[in-house]
Amino acid sequence: MNQQIQGPKQVFPFWKAIEALTPQKLSKDDPNDKLNPAYNVDRGGALPWKDPRHCRKPIPQGKVWRYSVQFGVYGLARFAKLLEEKIGRHEEVFDDGISGKSRVFDIRFDENGVPLYESFTLSLAVWAAGQILQRDDDVVTLDRSIPCSLVGLPAPSAVIPDIDSGFGDFDVLSRHLMQWVAEEAARMRAESVTADLAWLDRLLQLIYEQTRFPSSAQDPMHACLVKCVQVKAPQPIDGAEPDKPEKVPAAAQDDLLNSFFIGELRQLSAAWQRQDVGHGFAEYMTAVASVDPKRIDLRSERGLTRAFQRLLPSQAASGCWPAQYPLAFSQQLAVNEIWQRHADTPGIFAVNGPPGTGKTTLLRDVVAAVVTQRAQALVSAGNAALAPKASFKSGDKRIPYYPLHQNMLGFSIVIASANNGAVENVSLELPGAKAVPAHVLGESDYFSALATELLGKPAWGLLAARLGNKTNRDEFMNTFWWRKPKESQADAAPPPDRFTPKRGEGLSYHLNLIKSGTRAPAVLWEDAVCRFQAAQQEEAAIRAELIRISGSVGKIESLRGKVAETKVARDAIAAQLDQARGDCERQADVLSEADQTCVRLRQGVDDAEQRLARQESSKPGLLDWIATLGRSHRQWWDRHHRLTQELDAARREMSDPLTSLKQAKAKLADLRHRVTELDRSFSQVDRDLEKLNGDLSAASGLLDEARKGLGDFWPDPDASDDKREKSAPWAREDWRRAREAVFLAALDVHRAFIESHPGEILANINLASDWLQGKDLPMHVASAAMESLCLIVPVISTAFASVPRMFSRIGREAIGWLLIDEAGQALPQQAAGAIWRAARTVVVGDPKQLEPVSGIPPTVEGALARYYGVDPLWWPSETSAQVLADQTMNLGTSLPDADKGKVWVGCPLRVHRRCDDPMFAVSNKIAYDGLMVHGKTTTDTPLPESCWIDVVGKSSEGNWIPEEGLAVRALLTDLRDRYGVQPADIFMISPFRDCANRLGRLARQLSFDTEKTGTVHTTQGKEADVVVLVLGGNRQRPGAKGWAAKRPNLLNVAVSRAKKRLYVIGDRAAWEKQKYFVTLSQSLPGSDVAWAGLELVREQSH
Repeated sequence: MNQQIQGPKQVFPFWKAIEALTPQKLSKDDPNDKLNPAYNVDRGGALPWKDPRHCRKPIPQGKVWRYSVQFGVYGLARFAKLLEEKIGRHEEVFDDGISGKSRVFDIRFDENGVPLYESFTLSLAVWAAGQILQRDDDVVTLDRSIPCSLVGLPAPSAVIPDIDSGFGDFDVLSRHLMQWVAEEAARMRAESVTADLAWLDRLLQLIYEQTRFPSSAQDPMHACLVKCVQVKAPQPIDGAEPDKPEKVPAAAQDDLLNSFFIGELRQLSAAWQRQDVGHGFAEYMTAVASVDPKRIDLRSERGLTRAFQRLLPSQAASGCWPAQYPLAFSQQLAVNEIWQRHADTPGIFAVNGPPGTGKTTLLRDVVAAVVTQRAQALVSAGNAALAPKASFKSGDKRIPYYPLHQNMLGFSIVIASANNGAVENVSLELPGAKAVPAHVLGESDYFSALATELLGKPAWGLLAARLGNKTNRDEFMNTFWWRKPKESQADAAPPPDRFTPKRGEGLSYHLNLIKSGTRAPAVLWEDAVCRFQAAQQEEAAIRAELIRISGSVGKIESLRGKVAETKVARDAIAAQLDQARGDCERQADVLSEADQTCVRLRQGVDDAEQRLARQESSKPGLLDWIATLGRSHRQWWDRHHRLTQELDAARREMSDPLTSLKQAKAKLADLRHRVTELDRSFSQVDRDLEKLNGDLSAASGLLDEARKGLGDFWPDPDASDDKREKSAPWAREDWRRAREAVFLAALDVHRAFIESHPGEILANINLASDWLQGKDLPMHVASAAMESLCLIVPVISTAFASVPRMFSRIGREAIGWLLIDEAGQALPQQAAGAIWRAARTVVVGDPKQLEPVSGIPPTVEGALARYYGVDPLWWPSETSAQVLADQTMNLGTSLPDADKGKVWVGCPLRVHRRCDDPMFAVSNKIAYDGLMVHGKTTTDTPLPESCWIDVVGKSSEGNWIPEEGLAVRALLTDLRDRYGVQPADIFMISPFRDCANRLGRLARQLSFDTEKTGTVHTTQGKEADVVVLVLGGNRQRPGAKGWAAKRPNLLNVAVSRAKKRLYVIGDRAAWEKQKYFVTLSQSLPGSDVAWAGLELVREQSH
């Protein structure tokens, strides 16, 4: 393994230790609940089975009470302080993050108040804290634990279940304590007595002695919390074991004392060691340690080029969610990137979603794309989508089911988050009638009546289910599947021809009627397939036209390039032709001169030849030779020799000019040939250029028409940042409607398939019911159950805390699509198990909003990190699931960061449509470096402008400033009575918990909604027309303000909750000295409104 992979191996045990030391919060009391009351019991009080007030509560016949006791209450702040005192704080910092209460152990009791031994659960956090507190050295670890003495505890018998927490000494102690409880329960039954607070205290003292957890941490007044649930009365069976474990009620199963992530992390560590991890999980665990050199900043020129390429019509999925408006530029870019990268390929994709930028809107389109793709797979497979019946053995029975064809796997969608509210927001929004335009409600019926029953309000389709904890799972299955009409209704008349959930029908009842022939399917398979294929053809035709148009842009660019190239070529040929013609003229002159030279030289040769010929004709005869005694002959020969030499010389002189003449003639011929060729080439290029110009003109004309037809949907690379981000390239109305029709037809395909295979679906959803009940199914069977449920309900949701139990039998990459919402609030270890189980993960969140809250002090985290050798890159206090996922992205941008200078985020959404100014401007400046674009039209309101109400307190109660409370009272009263603002439209928030508590009291006094008050941390994902931000701040502890201003996150969330007005109450001079709050002060005027009673407050405060 290389170093990059080696690092994360130590992260898993580090995270496991963090989880072990993280106490779980005490449940909330609810004494007035008639079915499942929960009581806080103080010391000196009575447990419910001994409390006459509870015992007088009516209970249906055949039901009895079961009690779940959370005992040994201690404060989380005290718990943190004990550890910090042992380890030592690195620096004096204000921390408002650790509060609330937890407990030492959980235990359930039967209706008589006798403990059920198998339910005993010891707090792993208490044991782990005891391990650290009792060590003499400076090592902070849980790997080398100090064994408990076990003195006074009985050895566990065979009936005591095994415990496998991953911490052996904790498991040993838990089993011994469980045996003690079992023997005590047997004694109570034998003596006909019941448990009381004194008995619980005995057990608590045993735990203190064994764990060395200090009893001083205990709450001096609050003894325990008791949750009561009604269950069927147990039927006595002869010979039954009195101590046999009984089934745990659903309400009790939702209690969580020890983190289930610990088991997850052990499994993940083992999987990592054997390299049993998928691509997405491997990226999640390694990308943060390295920077991809090929990152593309979407705000750069290169990034914009990439964006426009990815937004071409060829890049979008064929189906999309019905909506009144198209996705904005960056939303559609993110969806297209997700689809092109991961439609058929595993991996992880991160989206940065600042407040109000449409994260849920984006996720809806991903859901539509996946559902449409599965519809195509169903149509292609037909009856082969489900394999022949198979079975598996469960106890003495064989359970039948129908495996899904391989091509039908990978379409399940799970939405998960650390925040229950975030999960519910998405899973409840998708099926809601408001999630689609009104016209869709009359066009589509994907089990909408059943969805309405599940949702409790009008729904348009069965698109999502809120699952996760046992209560949610049971409630869902009871309504969705098992419900039947009352017998009196069923016997009165034959069932209606149509599926009628309103009369108490669940889907199982409906499918059984279809299976028996009593009821016909609402949608016939053949009709659904025809409609789907027709919708596909319509969409494909429009897409082809848009692709042709988009291609014509490239074609025009190509033509323009060719025209330019051809002009250059023509000019080059013209230059060559001019040169060649000039060369010809010059060569003709050379030839003429050479010819004249040769003519002159030829004349000299001719003259020499003639002279020699005359000489030869005048040769003396014999008589002359005799007469002159040979002198005439000698003279003749001398002349002949001289003339011969003259002729040879003349001929030699002509030789080179003749060669030059031939060469000149040949060169001239070549040049004339070149001129001819170049002239021909020039004519051809000229004709080509004329044609290209004609083609360009025609294409430009067609493109101009297309541009006019597309209007605002025409992509404009030269547009301003603001205009471009609000644009929707290529999203022409007819294409959007066609894509929506494909998705709606895809839903019809699903319903038709379900109703045309009632027997198979009945078997598989019965199996899904077993899966949701937590039965121990083989892993491949559990996956088939999950995929079958998602075949009907495309999206199922869960909080991360429920993943280890709900998906315990779901293996690596078995979830088709994992959509993580509000990932910036998720601790990195919380998301790890879900990502390991997912083939594709889409992570949506924002590191500039609220960060995850770790349950242990940073000093303890740092000490554990030092022991395990883990870099802060993986510390839960320093990172989040979103930050880790962002680092996997090669596509994104950088945002300013208070600690690191800048931080890389994944594919960003940029158009903000929630807040008016100045809230938008403040948020955009302090957190996003101007990344966001304001896409909201300012709404008219009679309310006074947003402002800062300056109140200087004379004293403080913690962080609460009484004078600020008076200002809040005056402001709220005036908003309600003078301006008619409804209490439901106002949020009252503060950075500090003690301030938030006082605001809650004030809300009750003024009859405002207490659910609309809280810390800033309680409001992420929510919004209101009016937000009142009460700053507070302990005058004696200036670190409180510094804590609130350490990063922009808290103020960013606070201001971005307000849609129309933000009223800030606080000491302006003190707060504007703080980073980020100075921007808030500069953006808000002082109050110039005569708020009733406010001037008196100002006078008193100043």
